[in-house]
Amino acid sequence: MEFEKEMRLKLKNLPDHKEVKEKLKPLRHLISHGLLETTSSKTFKTLIDLLLKKELINLPTIKKKYLIPELKKEKEILSKKKKEFEALKKSAGKWIEKNFSEDKLKELWEKHQSWLPRRDMLYKNKTSLQKIAADTLARFKLIKD
Repeated sequence: MEFEKEMRLKLKNLPDHKEVKEKLKPLRHLISHGLLETTSSKTFKTLIDLLLKKELINLPTIKKKYLIPELKKEKEILSKKKKEFEALKKSAGKWIEKNFSEDKLKELWEKHQSWLPRRDMLYKNKTSLQKIAADTLARFKLIKD
């Protein structure tokens, strides 16, 4: 799957959360859960390199420089292509349900074998991993194209 392949490449040097000092966990969380799937490999690398330096960081500054502009761009695209996005979410939802049970997604996520449900922080309430994965694929496809 193109999405998984691309995310593995972007996140290949990201250390396991157990290997990251407590003060740097917010940066690791931003990289693994916050950055858009369509964020450039260069940005992922820059932020992972910052994390690996193990120096104190200013998270609000990093968000302002790397995350906020991407979120604005994504929001614009999703609002302009709302009907297409809804159709993609429906199609992706059917594919996810057919190929991944909730338990299977949870297992893959916990073993770091899938990045499909990664942006769980977008959801205010408890949301199924299948829905998060379907929305992720739909956003990736819509914004990538």
